[in-house]
Amino acid sequence: MNRPPAEPSRFCSGGNRNFPCPVLALDFDGVLCDSARETGITGWKAAATLWEDMAEPLPPQSLLESYCRVRPVIETGYEAIAMMRLLKDGEDPEELLDTFPHRLYEAVARSGTDTAGLKRLYGAVRDRWLRENPQEWLSLSPLYPGTSHVLNGLPAGTGCYIVTTKQERFVARLLDHQGVHFDAEHIFGLDRGMTKEAVVRRLMAHHPGDPIHLIEDRLATLKRFLARPDLAAVRLHMACWGYNTQAERREAMGLKIHLLKALSLPEILNTEYHSDR
Repeated sequence: MNRPPAEPSRFCSGGNRNFPCPVLALDFDGVLCDSARETGITGWKAAATLWEDMAEPLPPQSLLESYCRVRPVIETGYEAIAMMRLLKDGEDPEELLDTFPHRLYEAVARSGTDTAGLKRLYGAVRDRWLRENPQEWLSLSPLYPGTSHVLNGLPAGTGCYIVTTKQERFVARLLDHQGVHFDAEHIFGLDRGMTKEAVVRRLMAHHPGDPIHLIEDRLATLKRFLARPDLAAVRLHMACWGYNTQAERREAMGLKIHLLKALSLPEILNTEYHSDR
């Protein structure tokens, strides 16, 4: 990975590895990047090609604010199309926090296409927006404060990967815009057709014996890891600044998932890790 020169690593010693080297598996949206407004607007623009009553170039401000409130239940970008449809219909955002996983199928059926079609549409709309007005698109997906400094300053020997449901070309473009030097081969996105569990299994095989730290903002994803005995060694951290609710953070604490308050390498690595798995 291309990074500025770093201090001698305190995790690996020269060519002989005296200590395990940490491996970070970072989610992107909600961990590194605050993309809620951009994903909502892209969802609206995509929905405008499907439904005539959503033909305005931008969603009403109040609807966009409602989308930001329900962002914790969005897992993959195309779901923003369905969410914007439901919000336009007047659905209560608080209720959608509980019901959206079921309402999603209803909205997809109303679209006249399927999940794969909505994924293609969402990516195409985003590509067009980025092509026609790149500065506007980039400005709506800022990295969280301090993220560039952390990623560019990781000590030598630290494995760092992005594991996301976002398409890889958009991740790479946003990182490059923010001056983050990141190996494109270390970005595992929607394009690969792999679950996050499958990606982490690959990382475990590639880094045998090294501690794997998953930093994720979605409780549902973290709970999937808890349910997999073969992933019991993965150290789970919930990014409290991301797209989750207070109730989810309380539940995560009860499950002994570490609540990470900031993207801080010392906090990640120095946390005493417990697992009953």
